[in-house]
Amino acid sequence: MKEKIDQLFENEAQLPKISSVVSKVMEMVGKPDVVIADLAKEISKDPGLTAAVIKLSNSAYFRPAKPVKTVQESLMTLGIKTVKEIILLNETKGILKKELKGYQVDGEANWMHSLIVAELAKRIAVQKKLKVDKDVVFTAGLLHNIGKVILADFFPTVLMQFRTELQSYQGPYTDLEAKFFGYTHQETGAKLLEKWNFPQELVEVARYYSEPEKATQFPELVSIIHIANCIVLLGGMGIDIGGLKIPLSPKALQNIGVTEGDLQMYYTLLPEMVKHIEELISV
Repeated sequence: MKEKIDQLFENEAQLPKISSVVSKVMEMVGKPDVVIADLAKEISKDPGLTAAVIKLSNSAYFRPAKPVKTVQESLMTLGIKTVKEIILLNETKGILKKELKGYQVDGEANWMHSLIVAELAKRIAVQKKLKVDKDVVFTAGLLHNIGKVILADFFPTVLMQFRTELQSYQGPYTDLEAKFFGYTHQETGAKLLEKWNFPQELVEVARYYSEPEKATQFPELVSIIHIANCIVLLGGMGIDIGGLKIPLSPKALQNIGVTEGDLQMYYTLLPEMVKHIEELISV
């Protein structure tokens, strides 16, 4: 099975893709001297992306002070980093809404899970006054479990055996992923983001979000996503074949300074966040 996955990554035509315009925009946004007019021109090369940016910019989620009519107005009203979030939302929607039958999660549930993790992670970063870019936190939350999209295609041939072993297995189900596929979904997610030339902090989140104590370069960011993911799963959103087998890491709580009271507060925010996210995806 591992050989087949290796072949998949060697034959990039079969992997999920992001457009060349989005890749260029991601590269431009990462530069401190990026010019809004140049960025707007690049985004406008893709009519579909242009329409999506304007449409989402006018959603109740972002609540612009006045109607946004052009990409440049969106950039000037909401800011470059927020527009980057919008672009990634639009670009990854089709990928993250894929049916994950092997993981026993439908596309809508996985999409909502990813969005809520992203939203909660950003709120945790703000509430704890952490010195991390909030747009990076949101993006990391959105993409944290994207590796499941890859492994889902390999599940059908081993699903019954996987499910049988999982019933009596006490360790993390990612160990069973490694046994049956040669890779965990974290490893495949990290490989995919590397193929997309995404920043290293996003790669490390994908690789270690369920094992934050292993993160060495960006432990704070990985810990934020780990905590958000655990809370959202506890809230019943996006639970897969592994159930609640990812334990909340004491190290992650320590890295961020999250208390028991904080955890309870974050949990109570979930219904309001679901409503907030529904405003975004309803447009």
